[in-house]
Amino acid sequence: IFYDVEVFPNLFLVNWKAAGEGNPVVRMINPTPTEIEDLMRFKLVGFNCRRYDNHILYARLMGYTNEQLYNLSQKIVSGSKNAFFGEAYNVSYTDVYDFAAKKQSLKKWEIELGIHHQELGLPWDQPVPEEMWTKVAEYCDNDVIATEAVFNHLKGDFTAREILANLAGMTVNDTTNSLTTR
Repeated sequence: IFYDVEVFPNLFLVNWKAAGEGNPVVRMINPTPTEIEDLMRFKLVGFNCRRYDNHILYARLMGYTNEQLYNLSQKIVSGSKNAFFGEAYNVSYTDVYDFAAKKQSLKKWEIELGIHHQELGLPWDQPVPEEMWTKVAEYCDNDVIATEAVFNHLKGDFTAREILANLAGMTVNDTTNSLTTR
C-alpha cells in the first residue's frame, strides 16, 4: 500500500492505494484511530515516512485530535528532537526516500520522471475551508501516485535494500545507516 498524509489545523488526510497501475486512491478524511489501525495491517510504503508520516499515523492511532496532530506536525517540521515515537518508525514496510541512492524530494522526482507535478498553494498553518478539502485530497492523491512511480523507478535500489537487509538480518524498513553499520 502506497500512502501519504496531509495535516492542517482542521484537516487530517490519509490517502492510499494498492500497488498496481489503475488501482484507485482511497481518501481517508479525518480518519478515526480504528480506521488507522485497519490501514496499518498492510505493508505501507511512503516517501520520507520514517521521519514524518509514520509518526502522524501513530499519533492518530493513539487518539490525537486534528489540532494535536497539527502541533505534532509543526514540531516534526521544525526539527524538534522530542516529536517522535520510537514505535512509529516501523509503521511502514519501507521508506522510498531512505532506500533511494539519489536523495531528493518527491517533487523533484516528479519533475525528473516527467510525471504530474502539483503544488497545493494553501498555507499549511491555516484551517482549510471545507469546500477546499477536495483540492487538498487531490494534491495528496498525486503524492501517493508519485510515490508508487518513484518506487517502481527505483526498483534496483529497493532490490539492493532487500539484499542488504537480508545480509544484516534486519528489515527493508531499517535505515541504510543501520543496515550498513550492522
